[in-house]
Amino acid sequence: MSTEPLDTIRSQELAANLLALVDAPARGESEEHLLRRLARVTALVPGVEAAACSLIGPEGTPWRMAASDERTRRLECVQAESRMGPRLDISRGKGPLANIPMSHPHSRIRWPRFTSRALSEGFTAVTALPLTHRDRPLGALDLYHQHGRLEPSGLRWARLLADATAVGLAHRDVLRDALVRGDQLQSALNSRVVIEQAKGILAERLDCDLQEAFERLRGHARAKRMKLAALAALIVGDPSGSSPFPRRHRAS
Repeated sequence: MSTEPLDTIRSQELAANLLALVDAPARGESEEHLLRRLARVTALVPGVEAAACSLIGPEGTPWRMAASDERTRRLECVQAESRMGPRLDISRGKGPLANIPMSHPHSRIRWPRFTSRALSEGFTAVTALPLTHRDRPLGALDLYHQHGRLEPSGLRWARLLADATAVGLAHRDVLRDALVRGDQLQSALNSRVVIEQAKGILAERLDCDLQEAFERLRGHARAKRMKLAALAALIVGDPSGSSPFPRRHRAS
């Protein structure tokens, strides 16, 4: 068994997971795994009893969630059902919220269902942090704990984990966009190659130059409301020289 202090062991694991959260998309880790890792690791922060996190959907509402245990999962569901709670406030740009006491009258008025359920689950305070990258909101991270138990060092760790996750999520989007652009460029290149092949075939088949072959090809595509690349592929795949452009028979 390790003789290192518990705080030292936790700090080492937290530090190791900072890199894992940033590098998750490059390693092919899914959004679900990334969120589960964030919730699990944040629960190791000194002073934090449990944690949950979520992403913001296209319309600004939370749509994908992970929790460190069943208590926090239930609390996140209460927020989603009542459309009130710290996570929802963060998603609307009202954060961060640090060490909010659940027993305070303001909390009971602000989030009645959530506050009552949090207290019944044994949590007396919540801290909510935004997941943002370059001012772009990506999601939220909820920390469940006892009022006054989350020290400044613990809050700093939680912010670092949230920031690392936001960077990882942003890199995921950049990587996804790059892959989409790559596929689009490859598709365009493939279409260009097929069109050039079709032009060459038509020039030989119709005994004309390449420019005239292209004009014939484009005119037929427009007339038939076909994509140029689709018509070109049809010609390249039809070595017999039949329709839509039959071979001209030269006089002997």
